[in-house]
Amino acid sequence: MEDMEKIEEQALDITEVRPVEINWLADVELSAITRRVADGSYVVQKNGLPYHVPNSEEFADFFSQLDEYARAHSEAVTEERPHVPSAGEVKTAALARIDAATSKAILAGFEYEVETGEGKEVLHFSYQHDDQQNFSDTANGALLAMQGVESVPTSVKWNGWRNHNAKSKGELVRLVLDVQTFLALYTGGALVHKAVQMEIGGQRKAAVEAAETVEEINALLEGWGV
Repeated sequence: MEDMEKIEEQALDITEVRPVEINWLADVELSAITRRVADGSYVVQKNGLPYHVPNSEEFADFFSQLDEYARAHSEAVTEERPHVPSAGEVKTAALARIDAATSKAILAGFEYEVETGEGKEVLHFSYQHDDQQNFSDTANGALLAMQGVESVPTSVKWNGWRNHNAKSKGELVRLVLDVQTFLALYTGGALVHKAVQMEIGGQRKAAVEAAETVEEINALLEGWGV
């Protein structure tokens, strides 16, 4: 009975078991540590493979040990700073963005007033790549028709769009145009639209070329919404 009481007393006297602290650096190559300045995280070689150690709850213990070691052994740490583009690099990227915006504006199509059979009306006309080729080919045919070349159609069937907007292509309006009216649509509508957008793009590129700082370039792009 006394023996049982002693056992129970010993059981009650057991000290609290402390968790074993893990050495997270055991398999880390400590002579080559990279610290990313942008977010304060580390990149190390662990078991021969690159391993990213961010300052987050999930990696708290690992980061704490590594950070303590890195601060004590600065000679083993290489800082990785984010690339800061030069004014020249920003300018090159800006010119590319202007070209892309110009192409997008051209391909978006244009508005032009035509006779629909129900009176004159401003319609939207598509000007995607295939539309541009179709406009050009049809214009050549129209010129031949005006010169009296036989077998060339003297009228053109074309599509316009009523109530076109950014969210809806609108209502299709099927047009039948004589060759003179079509040529007016081509020269006064399509070609003028493309020329205007190219001029806008050219002016913007000239402004970027003249800019001397990254701040100036970014301000220009923001103002244009490019």
